[in-house]
Amino acid sequence: MSYREENDQVILTMSREDFQHLLFALGEAAGCVRKFGGDLQGELAFLNRLNQGNPNYTPYQVGEKKS
Repeated sequence: MSYREENDQVILTMSREDFQHLLFALGEAAGCVRKFGGDLQGELAFLNRLNQGNPNYTPYQVGEKKS
């Protein structure tokens, strides 16, 4: 895994296995947010941005909260 900065952006290079681990960890974190009554919009939007350009990813779509 490697880290570098270029043009005010962070560029991470990692194996597919490390990327899957990252996605799993972020999914667990989103589950905790949901469990404790938080709003998932920000977390799911982050996951969608993280996977922009990934042809094997289906973006999350979150509807309005039910009362």
